[in-house]
Amino acid sequence: MRRAVLRLALPIVGSDLLQRGVANVVDALLVGRLGAAALAAVGLSQLFLMFTMALVQGLGVGTTVMVAFHTGAIDERRRAWAVRASILIGIAATVVLGGAGILLSRHVATFMGAQGELLDLTLEYLRIIWVLFGAFVFLHLASAIFQGAGDTRTPLRAMVWVNLLHIAMAVPLIFGLAGLPRMGVAGAALASGVSEGAGAAWLFWQAHRRGLLGHGWSRWNLHELARILRVGIPAVGERLLTHGMQLVFARIVIGFGVAAYAAHQVGLNIESLSFIPGLGFAKATTTLVGQRLGARDAEGAHRCARQANLLAVTMMSAWAAAFVLFPRAWVILFTSDPGVLAYSVPLMTTIGLLQPPLAIAMVISGGLRGAGETHVPLAAAIVGGWLVRLPVAYLGGVVANLGMTMVWTTMVIDWVVRSGIVSWRFRRLHMERVRL
Repeated sequence: MRRAVLRLALPIVGSDLLQRGVANVVDALLVGRLGAAALAAVGLSQLFLMFTMALVQGLGVGTTVMVAFHTGAIDERRRAWAVRASILIGIAATVVLGGAGILLSRHVATFMGAQGELLDLTLEYLRIIWVLFGAFVFLHLASAIFQGAGDTRTPLRAMVWVNLLHIAMAVPLIFGLAGLPRMGVAGAALASGVSEGAGAAWLFWQAHRRGLLGHGWSRWNLHELARILRVGIPAVGERLLTHGMQLVFARIVIGFGVAAYAAHQVGLNIESLSFIPGLGFAKATTTLVGQRLGARDAEGAHRCARQANLLAVTMMSAWAAAFVLFPRAWVILFTSDPGVLAYSVPLMTTIGLLQPPLAIAMVISGGLRGAGETHVPLAAAIVGGWLVRLPVAYLGGVVANLGMTMVWTTMVIDWVVRSGIVSWRFRRLHMERVRL
C-alpha cells in the first residue's frame, strides 16, 4: 500500500513543481530583465490567474474522484462518460472565466493599485492569457483525468515538455531573438499559453489512445456531469474561501510594517517547499480512496488514507525539524535585511510547528474528497480560517498588542483545528455506505 501511494504521489509532486516553474519562476526570471514594472505586471497578473484557476482546480477534484471511482469499479463506459462530462465543464469554464477575465481585468488591476506603465503592461499580459485561457483549463483537467485513472507519470512527462517548450518560446519572444519581434511581457504570456495548450493536446491524445474517452462521441451522460459538480463545487468553495482568508490575513500582517510583511512572504515561500509534497500525497489519497470505493473495498480505502497520512507526516516533520533548528539559515536565503531577519526565529518556529497538522489536514481531506465528502474540508476551512485564525489574529495580535508572534501562532491553531475536524469525520465515515 505504501508503494502504491508513493507511485502515485511522487510524480504529482514533480508535476506540481514543474507547473509552478512555468507559471512563476521562468517568467519571473526572464521578464525581470525587462525592468521592475514588467516583473510586477507579471506577478500581479499571475495573482488574478491563480484565483480563477482555483475554481478550475476545484472542478478538477470532481473529475478525479469520479474517474477514480469508475476505474476501481472497472466500468469503462461510465468512466468515459465522466471524462466527457469534464470536457463540457472545461468548455464552460473557458468561456465563462475567460470572458469574465477579459471584461474585468482593467477593473481588478486598478483595484489592486496598478496604474500608468504597470497597468498597461498588466493588461498587455492578461489579454493574451484570457484568449488562451482554455489551454490552462484543459491541461489541468487532463491531468485530473489521468490522476483519477491511476496514472500520474504521463502528466509528469507532459509537464517536462511543457516547461522545455515554454523556455524555447519565451526567450526569443520576450527579447526579440531569432528574427522574432520583441514582445516583452506579451511574449511570456504567449509562450505560457501555447506550451500549456500543446501539453493539454498531447494528454488528450494519450487519453484517446488509451480508451479513456470511450469510443465515439454520441453519448453524453448528464448524470455523470451532475455527480462531478456535486463533488467539485464544494471544493471550489473551499479554495475561494481559503484565498479570501489569506488576503485578509495578509492585510492584518501588513499592519505591522514592511519588514513583518516581507518576513511573512518569505515564510510562505519556504512553506511551499513542504506544502507541495503534502499536496502530492493528498491527491494520491483522493485517487486511491476513490478507486478502492469503486471496487467496494472499504477497508482498503481506509488503509490507503492511513498509509498516505503516515508518509506525509513523516516527510513534513523532517522539514519541520529543519525549519525549527536552523531558522536564520532559511530566511537568509531570501534576504539579508536585518529587519526581516529579526523575525527568523518566531517565523520559522511557527512554520515548523504547523507541518504535522498541515500534513494530516491535507491528506485526510484528500481521503474525504475521494469519498465524495468535499463539504467537510469546506467546513473545516470556514471554521479554522474564518472563525479561528482571523479573529484570534486580530484580537490577539492587534487589539491585545501581542505582536506578530501571536499572529503567526494562529496559523498553527488554524491547521490544528482543520486536522481535528477532518480526522473526526474520517474516523466516523462508514466507507461501505458511500455511494458516489
